[in-house]
Amino acid sequence: MRRFCVFGNPISHSRSPDIHALFAKQYGHEISYKKQLVSLHGFARTIATEFNQGLAGANVTVPFKQQAWQQATKLTEEARVSGAVNTLIPLPAGGLLGANTDGAGLLRDIRRQGIDIAGRRVLILGAGGATRGVLKNILDANPETVWIANRTASKAQQLGDGHANVRAVTTWQTVSGVDIVINATSASLSGKLPDVPTTVLGGAQFVYDMVYGPGRTSFLAHTAAVSEAQLSDGLGMLVGQAAESYRLWWQCELPQITPVIEHLRHSMD
Repeated sequence: MRRFCVFGNPISHSRSPDIHALFAKQYGHEISYKKQLVSLHGFARTIATEFNQGLAGANVTVPFKQQAWQQATKLTEEARVSGAVNTLIPLPAGGLLGANTDGAGLLRDIRRQGIDIAGRRVLILGAGGATRGVLKNILDANPETVWIANRTASKAQQLGDGHANVRAVTTWQTVSGVDIVINATSASLSGKLPDVPTTVLGGAQFVYDMVYGPGRTSFLAHTAAVSEAQLSDGLGMLVGQAAESYRLWWQCELPQITPVIEHLRHSMD
């Protein structure tokens, strides 16, 4: 039996053990996957101990993704660019490979719902770690334009440096014809709304909130009142990024995502 873990603080809310148990069932793999609360200053010591004791892989959640990036011996390109790691894989010669599967999970979920980013105008709300973790994958999907809106415009501008088709929103008058809106802020967790004009939402074809819950998030409920756009929360991204982690650990085909999403959705009702 191979042993896996998710490290975080807090961690009690994590659905990762449920998700990976369902993936393992698809393949007939025998796994142990536990949640581990880590003290805020004990991450490096904890992962060293666990991997020395035979841990086969780990997921990393807040607030340790940057520390995981620092501890990794090697990094995937997505992890290197984002400055954050959510998946750790032990290397045969020693050390750890750090990966960031968030962007792959997001893109897979968007495509699963019949949406193609290629040639589209995309608006991302927020310029924090969630946006950094997915921006490379979004750009690799060849959108026409990516706008990034953030309360501190300079942070959005920094993310766009070096990318001709990425623009920071300094005034909403410069934003037009948005096809896809991705909310990468945590506003919905507290029932709040990100700062975006209803006129922008009203013209969009697809609106995605990385937050998820038992019902519509506050952002999606607001959008539904002003737009006929197709809506999605972030549950599929959660499952998608987990599937990418599973594939990396087991070197197998990607697990089936849709039945796991449906199982989790049913369990939240």
